[in-house]
Amino acid sequence: MALPKRLRQLLIGVASLTVAITTYANEPILTPAGTLPGQPTQVDQAKRETARQIAKMLADPAFASALQKQLGQSSAPTGNKAAPLRAILNEYTQRAPRISAFSRQQGEVQSLRQMDQGLLNQKGIAALSQGLLQVRLYEPKSAQLAPQPIDQMWVAFEPAGDDKQWKTIEAFDSQGRVHLLDAKQAPNFPVLVADIDGKEDLRAGIKLANQILTGKGLQQSNVARREVTTMAAMAQTSGFVDTAKLDHIRLNKDEEPWISGAAEVYAVVSGVQPDQAKAQIQIVDMPYLDYEGKDYYPNQILIQWADFRYAAANVQLFEHDDNTNYKDLVLAITSGVEKILGAFKPEYAVIGTVANAIVQAMPSHWFTNDDDYLDSFYTLEKNRTYTNWMGAAGNATITLSPYRLNEQ
Repeated sequence: MALPKRLRQLLIGVASLTVAITTYANEPILTPAGTLPGQPTQVDQAKRETARQIAKMLADPAFASALQKQLGQSSAPTGNKAAPLRAILNEYTQRAPRISAFSRQQGEVQSLRQMDQGLLNQKGIAALSQGLLQVRLYEPKSAQLAPQPIDQMWVAFEPAGDDKQWKTIEAFDSQGRVHLLDAKQAPNFPVLVADIDGKEDLRAGIKLANQILTGKGLQQSNVARREVTTMAAMAQTSGFVDTAKLDHIRLNKDEEPWISGAAEVYAVVSGVQPDQAKAQIQIVDMPYLDYEGKDYYPNQILIQWADFRYAAANVQLFEHDDNTNYKDLVLAITSGVEKILGAFKPEYAVIGTVANAIVQAMPSHWFTNDDDYLDSFYTLEKNRTYTNWMGAAGNATITLSPYRLNEQ
């Protein structure tokens, strides 16, 4: 049975809490003090300084060997191998406990460790992660080149600002000289990239964000949900949970330039809480979804229907980028939601102003190289199969099927 028009509007309005982050980027909003469009953030500065120091340290055979070994242990496919900075530095100090000719690099090791810790603190995930900085090896896919010694490679980093406006990429050599690479056209030789481990950042950030959503009352915990006396909760006593399973997904465009490597995508699932007039917002990691133009068959539980009133929910897809602080992001979203919920009544679908309220709460720098909006799927309904279903933006295609999960 089709949902009433007002209820459909209600669910779409809740979805707009997240999609508004990107689609209203051109609206006039205030810039936080000390932040200018395109100005390097702490994350940008850490990438640049890491690249400079890594390039300099490549002149030390012990460091080059440590980096080579750690990259060799990466399970990523050729062209996207990466190693955590903390592991590289640990390997290096074990190989050269008493550095003589390169004693100056003792201070650089400490400086790199401090930068890594500083990023964890700045993002609010120091208790959830051991480190974010990494060194990634970009290798061209088709070029047949002789192996290049790692100590002769350049070390690049992502520029500040909107990645769609990037023209050139800076890269350091071991002598400290700067070389310029084309931002759009990938080089035909290998390049090291000092970067943030996006998957680790996203994993820890999603955990923090969901904790905050629960604390703010916009995500019911599993325990609280089972204590609600509703038909949805009672249905769980049978030992089954009705879900929607993501069988297939494909992205046409993941918005990433070559230097950014694989994408990190997550879903924001939204709707209305089953027992009260509050939005229900959940963030779901999709760690397998790396590249555009490729089919994925994750068999992933995307929606648990007991979490949502009216047996319907919305799904928005976003691509993670490095400058996002998920604590600030979720606090901004919850603040915008709370401004609307005073007049919120489930039987009335009047929340069309929610998107503007959320946009006004967003710092302007989140519209640069931060989380990119990919696509939206509005009012997905329980017990329906969606086969090769195109999103509203035409950028993603999914196949979603009903699935009864056995809790026993």
